[in-house]
Amino acid sequence: MHILSEKPRIAIIVWSAFLCSGAFCQEPAIMKTVRALYSGKTPIETTFDLHILWKVREKEESKTGRLCIASGDKFRAELGAQSWVCDGQTYWEASRDGNNVQVVIKRAADIDLSMHPSQVLHTYLAKFTFGLKEQKGNLTKVEWKADSPAESAEVAGIVLSIDTKSGFIKALYIVDKSGNESDYRFKKTKIPAKLPGNIFEYAIPKGASVLDMRN
Repeated sequence: MHILSEKPRIAIIVWSAFLCSGAFCQEPAIMKTVRALYSGKTPIETTFDLHILWKVREKEESKTGRLCIASGDKFRAELGAQSWVCDGQTYWEASRDGNNVQVVIKRAADIDLSMHPSQVLHTYLAKFTFGLKEQKGNLTKVEWKADSPAESAEVAGIVLSIDTKSGFIKALYIVDKSGNESDYRFKKTKIPAKLPGNIFEYAIPKGASVLDMRN
């Protein structure tokens, strides 16, 4: 039996690790379906539970939310007492504290949507290459990890849990650079979704405090 010497064996291990990290990772075939579904071209409606572990503050937080997306940078994201709405041209950001509502209005062109709740899935799918973490039953888990602190300014690691049959994302787990953990659990996802046009407009409540920054 021929046995590899120590140096060639180490070289093979290093080369294999190199091929399975970062942009060189061979993705599972399901990722092609996932990217097509979450490209922003098809209307999406989903609800979700979000659990956050703030590592530095040693504090945990849980919220529920809803997300609707359509082409043309149209979205409605609701999380707890906060709402973010955009019709493609105008952007509303609203927060409620009891009976008090504060609304900020901006031009959509003036905001960075790359890490916005409405675009975070699309951003991660477009930016990172995912490797297979686990496949069990009808669930496929894929993972991305930063190879260096400079590789991503936002996150250190991401795990997606995907329904293997539909390609729908069932869960999103994110670890940011500070070690904070965000765990999204998506429910009642509809792709394509039938969304009324006015869902991407924000009706400002009477008596709300409004800051219009479009001027």
